[in-house]
Amino acid sequence: MILVAETILEYFAMLSIMLLILPGLFSWLLSCLSNRLASVITGRLGTNCYLLLASLGIIVHELSHLIMALLFGHHIQHFRLLQLPKNNQVGFVQHSANPRNPWQTFGNLLIGTAPIFGNGIVIYFLTLYLQPNLFNFTLNLDWQFFLWLLLTFSLLLGVGLSSADLHNASQGLWIALLLIFLAALAMKVFKNVSMSILVELLQQEMIIGATAFVLVFLFYLLVKMIISLLP
Repeated sequence: MILVAETILEYFAMLSIMLLILPGLFSWLLSCLSNRLASVITGRLGTNCYLLLASLGIIVHELSHLIMALLFGHHIQHFRLLQLPKNNQVGFVQHSANPRNPWQTFGNLLIGTAPIFGNGIVIYFLTLYLQPNLFNFTLNLDWQFFLWLLLTFSLLLGVGLSSADLHNASQGLWIALLLIFLAALAMKVFKNVSMSILVELLQQEMIIGATAFVLVFLFYLLVKMIISLLP
């Protein structure tokens, strides 16, 4: 058994990795791959085909932004859950916050990254309902599998964050770091969470993130292979 000295700095470092660094890394990787996949489909099959395939993912993407913006009390100015490309946008949520309100400022971080979690949660429940055996690494090639494949593909196409999403998320980073420090301080003072528990949670987070990346990567390879076979 490895003994870990549980200092405030170590708690802060571990929480920062769990809540900011690792989610940020996986969000960036998933976004790059998803956006690249969207570009491949659009470039080879056209925008209309992309919209048809990605419509569910785009709607859930924008709904994730919208719901999170409402939860943090942002003013919703205008939104479109799905539209024909306009100004390089197939959907958008325009919202504003009071810059003097720390809660709303912090909300920018979760609003900007909401589609990663929103689309991911929908994929989880789709898998739970349509293909629960996948959690045990078994596969049934029935109509439910192909429905799951189609819906999951659409959701993965919509998971990518735009540069505007990432810029918006960055506005809440400094408050997130402050909250993480306060959480680290509380853990040290009250000793209610051990470092070993955080390590276990970090390992589970890495497994979930890696699984998501592999899933998107497999879809990317599948699409590239299918497109290469087209005349």
